[in-house]
Amino acid sequence: MGADVAAARPAPDVAAAAQVLAHLPQATAIAEGRGTRVLTVFFDPNCPYCRQLYRDLRPFVGKDGLQIDWVPVAILAPSSLGKAAAILQSADRLQAFREMEDHALDPNLPAPAVPQASQIRATTRQTLRANEAVLKQAGVYYSVPLAVYRNRAGQPELLLGGPRDDKVLAALLYTVGP
Repeated sequence: MGADVAAARPAPDVAAAAQVLAHLPQATAIAEGRGTRVLTVFFDPNCPYCRQLYRDLRPFVGKDGLQIDWVPVAILAPSSLGKAAAILQSADRLQAFREMEDHALDPNLPAPAVPQASQIRATTRQTLRANEAVLKQAGVYYSVPLAVYRNRAGQPELLLGGPRDDKVLAALLYTVGP
């Protein structure tokens, strides 16, 4: 009986992915590309692994119906709050997100303006708290970058970190379903 119960339970990452996906409507995401195949990525503006994933995803965004939904959180450093707020408070969030990531990848590019703590709106702080609450649904996987999606069979999937090379990333992205 114990084996049957264990077999009936989803694997921890499937359960965590399902939890995060169920709470995604409570998060605020920045859509990049348009499509029915959606990969949602939680990121912190101070995360070097998030920047690496951002850079690695450039050739795939918008291709074959792939949309990347970027969900900002501020969990790694005190300066994460201002950087995430700069993105969320921008009139063009996608452009602000790209500028923040591009500058971090190439410090020779102009640095985006980052608001002081007193300039961060209460609604922005609420948005970041809501995004972080959704990320916490991942349980032990509470880390960034964290990507969730439904595969082509409709099953929830979770990816912590980024794939080790372009071939693995391309194979993973192929599995993202509508």
